[in-house]
Amino acid sequence: MAYKFVISVLVMVSVGLATSQDTSGSPQASSNPCLSSPAGIPGIPGTAGVPGRDGRDGFKGEKGDVGPAGVKGNSGENGLPFVPNIKQCAWNKIDDGKDNGLIKECRFNKKTDTTALRVLWNGNFRALSAGGTCTRWYFTFDGLECEDPFPIDTVLHTHASHNMHFGSSVEGLCFGIPAGRVDIEFRVATPCSGTPASDAHTGWQSVSRMIIEEVPVVPE
Repeated sequence: MAYKFVISVLVMVSVGLATSQDTSGSPQASSNPCLSSPAGIPGIPGTAGVPGRDGRDGFKGEKGDVGPAGVKGNSGENGLPFVPNIKQCAWNKIDDGKDNGLIKECRFNKKTDTTALRVLWNGNFRALSAGGTCTRWYFTFDGLECEDPFPIDTVLHTHASHNMHFGSSVEGLCFGIPAGRVDIEFRVATPCSGTPASDAHTGWQSVSRMIIEEVPVVPE
């Protein structure tokens, strides 16, 4: 009896499936209202998410190629030529026997603040003493010795009573002297270096000269 009931159910299902197809074998749309319905109303958009963290730095790139050479610039304007400014003062047979003080001076007109002064004295000197002695000859500028870079001087040391006059030159550059009138003096001083005083003499029986020149300074 149970077997007959199962067979009857299978036959009914088969018949139902057969009736859902047309004669051509194509499937037909179901008439069941639960299988299709109109689209629902769109939902409300969600809140934007939090921005993510910055990414890691990338690897260092390779060095690029050297670019082409730039265009040559225009030549600059020519500067004003430097005009020489030089002066000489000379004296014949001054025969100055003083041991301390001014020998001679020469006035000079310096044109530019940024130049240096080159000074030169040429003549003869004597330092006489029975024992060891020292005499100093030096330049001053308006009464002051050069400080940039150093004083311009010479020293004569003798050790016996020999009345000898030595021809010599004293020369140097002095920086930092402003433009304008400058009185340049040549002086003598004794004693020096802790020795006894000497009997000094300057310009015996010959010409003594002072040469002053304004010279441009070349930047290092």
